[in-house]
Amino acid sequence: MPQDIQTFSDALAINTRGQLNLELRIQFHGRTEQEIHLNSVPIVAPFTLAQFDLLEPIELKVELTDFDEGTSAVEIEYFGINGLEVLPRYHHLASSGGSYIDKLGTWRFQIAPRFYPWYHAISGQGWIA
Repeated sequence: MPQDIQTFSDALAINTRGQLNLELRIQFHGRTEQEIHLNSVPIVAPFTLAQFDLLEPIELKVELTDFDEGTSAVEIEYFGINGLEVLPRYHHLASSGGSYIDKLGTWRFQIAPRFYPWYHAISGQGWIA
């Protein structure tokens, strides 16, 4: 077989590792004590870039353990995947219905089972096979 011809299985082989580029910007208001995780990876900086597998579900979790009520909060300013804005645009899908977290407990935003089918469905573009 000539070297420049790919087999059918080679043509369909897609490397899914690192295909989702996530950008997360968080603003802290007042005094807060929190734990922030992106797919079980602790987030400590207010600006984070991360890469995940194309087929991996995404979960952003903020656990607010202590804060000054009325003056403190954790705000998800921007959460984007491959340049597509997810938060605050779809903040109504978060566990508390917003991206401004000012209540004790755990706030969650989940994208499952995979990003692109989820995004196409939620943005009204239909579904992807």
